[in-house]
Amino acid sequence: MKRVTNKELISVILINIGALAFAVYMWFIYDHRQTIFKSEEPIQNYSVLEVYCRSRNTSSSILIEFNGKQYYVAVDRDKCIQFDPQKIQFFYDKERDKVYEEGGLSIRQVVACFILYLCSCIWLFTVIRKRFSSS
Repeated sequence: MKRVTNKELISVILINIGALAFAVYMWFIYDHRQTIFKSEEPIQNYSVLEVYCRSRNTSSSILIEFNGKQYYVAVDRDKCIQFDPQKIQFFYDKERDKVYEEGGLSIRQVVACFILYLCSCIWLFTVIRKRFSSS
């Protein structure tokens, strides 16, 4: 069995730390958006400039004008295809000067990031075990 080098071990540790940082970052984004959705009222005085419906593999967006500025807002493809301004709600984040659609970031995406982190943990533990079992 091939011995795990220090370089390989450090690489896996850095990947693990990066996956954790990304998962935590996604959680903070999700939490911030949920706070906006719960504390703010949906914006009413906006105008739709363009609707970009993409294929399943790429994101769809809507270009709106709100308070004299233009914002690209990511939306679910299904909402884009059957676009009805009465059924879709946009929320304005004053702190970051961004507009979000309520379904723009789901908990499923955050959970997927943490699953990716758990997979990197399993990889790290197998590399550590392999390193110490071959010593």
